[in-house]
Amino acid sequence: MRSDQIVTGVNLRGRRAIFLSDVHGELPVLQQLLRQIDFRPGNDLLFVLGDLIEKGSCSLDTLRFLMRLSRIPGVTVLKGNNDDVLKLLQPECSAANRLGYLRSRRSILSEMAEECGINLDEKTEPDTLRKQLFARYEAELSFLQQRPLIVSGEGFAAAHSSLQDAAHLENNDPDRVLRDNDFLFQSEPRFAVPVIVGHYPTICMSRQIGYCGVLRWPERNLFAIDGGCGMHAHGQLNALIVEDGDFAHFRQKSADLLPSCRIVADQMATPPSERVFVRYFESEIEVLQQDGEFLQVRHQATGKKLTIPCDALRYIDGQTHCFNSTSFWLPLRKGEQVKVIREYTDRCFCKKDNVLGWVSRRCLAF
Repeated sequence: MRSDQIVTGVNLRGRRAIFLSDVHGELPVLQQLLRQIDFRPGNDLLFVLGDLIEKGSCSLDTLRFLMRLSRIPGVTVLKGNNDDVLKLLQPECSAANRLGYLRSRRSILSEMAEECGINLDEKTEPDTLRKQLFARYEAELSFLQQRPLIVSGEGFAAAHSSLQDAAHLENNDPDRVLRDNDFLFQSEPRFAVPVIVGHYPTICMSRQIGYCGVLRWPERNLFAIDGGCGMHAHGQLNALIVEDGDFAHFRQKSADLLPSCRIVADQMATPPSERVFVRYFESEIEVLQQDGEFLQVRHQATGKKLTIPCDALRYIDGQTHCFNSTSFWLPLRKGEQVKVIREYTDRCFCKKDNVLGWVSRRCLAF
């Protein structure tokens, strides 16, 4: 790895350090989170660990906001795999893949083309498009290209997706630093200093509970902070907050744009033996029967039964799937608040304390 891809020598002592990742073009959520944590420009240290853009509602505005933020002393903005958008204009990217991506996802390239009045279709020449976009957006595109990949200091290291060697940062593979889908599932490596990464949503880490918040593995000295912002309806932007370099006593805050609702009656939690959460890479199910707007299904990976909404069913290559579905009914007390993700006739899919689950409508004050 090149030396200009690594930021070193950052001192956390006597400062409040804030780590966040995977903004994915959701500027309103980012601004809300910075207000919630009372971000103090020039006093706090802020580390944004990549995936600044793509998939969210306003990538171009988000990028421009982060460009301005990066000029403040103490703010470090890294690169993520989704920030490498110019690869879409390389010859090795086929026209079909390029057009499919730009049409099916909210891409910053699509936003730029729309702002310039450029029509993207089968006849779009990537070289011509690249020149047109650079003519107007050289500052923005250069900023994305020039982002470092790793930031470190005494007592910590951080990157978008993974680190293989926190002691000798130049030994890390740049491609794996940007995108390593297996990193969080490995038993190794274990690090001598705390390592913070994003990229892989924390909701994928458990078969029992859908948890969107910050995760810590003390035995590996590892933090994962991607809350799925801009990716899913339940997604959120997480902040890992560390005072004076003390990672053992970290705090976390999160932000999303979901509406809140007050709880008016208690609700018991689903017993541990009956809990199942369907992760996206273990999403195959067997449909057993339908009951109105819900289906009873069997999760193939665990063999457990759960009830899912009919609109959560997906057909992929002739197989039935569902994503981010759960059997879990949230434990609730009168007077608490939940975030409402989706409403159904007799229940709502909600989030409380970063955990996804079901809430009976009789418990909610609509």
